[in-house]
Amino acid sequence: MQQNNGSIVAISCTSGGLMMKGYGILITLENIETHEKFKSESLSLMSPHSVIQNISQGEYIVREIEVPVGNITYKNWSDSVKVFFGQITIEPNTKYYLGDFSGEWAIGRKNVLTLRITNTNVPDKLKEKIEEENTGWKEGDFIKLYPYEKNILWVY
Repeated sequence: MQQNNGSIVAISCTSGGLMMKGYGILITLENIETHEKFKSESLSLMSPHSVIQNISQGEYIVREIEVPVGNITYKNWSDSVKVFFGQITIEPNTKYYLGDFSGEWAIGRKNVLTLRITNTNVPDKLKEKIEEENTGWKEGDFIKLYPYEKNILWVY
């Protein structure tokens, strides 16, 4: 995970629904100018955290999110995702955090997962993984990119 003048973008999510538990969320960021896409990777099989490493400086949008819950993967690539997260400006050698989300199966809405930020702090386990494992990222705090204008993001 050593950085080469790029930045880290991280996100977290724990979710559940219909007696299933889900860990993690994957995001795809798209550079507005070049249309290059970067997809996050989970820190481990059961980790709620995922990161994009060595992302270049520029202006980005969140193009898609995926939330695995049990054997179902909820996805949203509609404009509502882009609007929810807004435009993200990435500077070199910086750590960004999109939020620690909790997902629940929406009552009365079949196959809809609602995501909300439930913790306004960067989780300690995520910090430890990125900052303490010889990645070169011991200095500097994460830049929190929330709160967002809306409180809930729906994923189908």
